[in-house]
Amino acid sequence: MQMNIKDLAELAGVSVATVSYVLNDSGNVSTETRQKILKLVKQYNFKPNHIAKSLRTSKSNTIGVLVEDITVWFAPEIIKGISKFADGSGKNLILSDLGLISKIGDKFDNIIKYKNNINDQINMFLSSQVDGIIYIGMHDRNIDGVIEKIDKPLVYVYCYTDNTDDIYVTYDNIDISYQIGELLVNKGHKNIAVICGSYDSKPSYKRFCGFKKALYDNGLEINSSNIKFGDWQSEQGYRCAKELLMQSERPTAIFAFNDLMAAGVIKAARELKISVPDELSIIGFDDRELSAYVYPTLSTVKVPLEEMGFRANKILNNLILKKKLKDNKVIVPCEYVNRETVDK
Repeated sequence: MQMNIKDLAELAGVSVATVSYVLNDSGNVSTETRQKILKLVKQYNFKPNHIAKSLRTSKSNTIGVLVEDITVWFAPEIIKGISKFADGSGKNLILSDLGLISKIGDKFDNIIKYKNNINDQINMFLSSQVDGIIYIGMHDRNIDGVIEKIDKPLVYVYCYTDNTDDIYVTYDNIDISYQIGELLVNKGHKNIAVICGSYDSKPSYKRFCGFKKALYDNGLEINSSNIKFGDWQSEQGYRCAKELLMQSERPTAIFAFNDLMAAGVIKAARELKISVPDELSIIGFDDRELSAYVYPTLSTVKVPLEEMGFRANKILNNLILKKKLKDNKVIVPCEYVNRETVDK
């Protein structure tokens, strides 16, 4: 039978309150009594009943982390950031994976079919007395109407809603893409192409807007023949690059909106015997692991995934403590990573 705090108090010959003071490192307890109680705790391997404590204090010191699909490439880094804050603040995590990739693939609108499953999982968290929830999307998109209103703090990461009261943490697409445009212009490129993501992708649209504005501000316009749409996969990046590089006036730089498509550009350039970066500069986006191992190594944009997770948990903690937030919408800056596919 597991010992409870009352049993421990009887063994020590003190009150339950005194034992509680020692376990919580509070109150005015003599050194002798404190050491006596701690010795008994170790001797009997006493484990405090955190659930009972949470019922008394209305705080469990535990948060729920619900991820749409843990197999997507960025999810582990976001979770790493969440865990890093939790470790530093003494928080516990309950992690649950919805596994939505196998169910809906990239048909993100179909998530509404699984609304009940998602809210059932959130209710499971609530029944476990979590103090708050972090929800990690599997694509940076709007998920309005998916999660029902709850009476605990909720922070979205890698997804967002248009509800002004909702809180989310995401990354910057526009400013970093503007920086990429300026960088290529400053290196003397005038005939520049882009390989965008899918037509309906909001991140892709933002990247294009930032990039196009950089060219416009520097007196350049992007030719319509230099705008291609891919599907985020390397094969489509390869096909789009082939079309671009076989034009009579081929571009001298290509900005692919993710690293997989950029890897396809490198493959196409190699087949066409176009030297990278001497004849063609290539920039990707995401800084996935492959970018450091393709040849030549890929210049790209690093998405601050771990920082996003850390910030999300820090914000959630402030909400739990009922601290006022400076902003409900947190956009973390990205960083350009210079490797070998851009001319020096």
